[in-house]
Amino acid sequence: GLIWLIGALSALTVWMLVGTWRHTRRRAQAQQALVAETNFRRAMENSMLTGMRALDMHGRISYVNPAFCSMTGWTEAELVGCTAPFPYWPDADRDMLAARLDDEVSGRSSPGGFEVRVRRRNGQIFDARMYVSPLIDPNGVQSGWMTSMTDITEPKRIRQELTASYERFT
Repeated sequence: GLIWLIGALSALTVWMLVGTWRHTRRRAQAQQALVAETNFRRAMENSMLTGMRALDMHGRISYVNPAFCSMTGWTEAELVGCTAPFPYWPDADRDMLAARLDDEVSGRSSPGGFEVRVRRRNGQIFDARMYVSPLIDPNGVQSGWMTSMTDITEPKRIRQELTASYERFT
């Protein structure tokens, strides 16, 4: 009986070791897939030209991508955690931008986006178009707001030149 007990325990030990080995192998494969997916998403994020900013439900910046930092001149560490007034708001537009932020946080933003003036860290002002949409988590619950920002200074300048040219022509 003792030999059978030792044999059964040995078989059980071998079975547990094989199970642990399989579990470890599957976990390592899942971790590799996660690392590959994270690297792919990070590469997409870093190559994007559109500035992205996430706000939590209280209007605090929770995320900015490298393009947003490049446009404004502030680093991610300087922007994440900031509340209004944000450092990239021009002093002259603070009241208007605070009203826009209140509209954003309340869910009353325009689906067609809106035009704002943005101040770079060096003080230079540029025109930008911002689009705001709800940030929904995997459970379907809104966790904040996602904003995309594009620099429209050059297209706006060209449009003004074309308008002036047309007016001179007519």
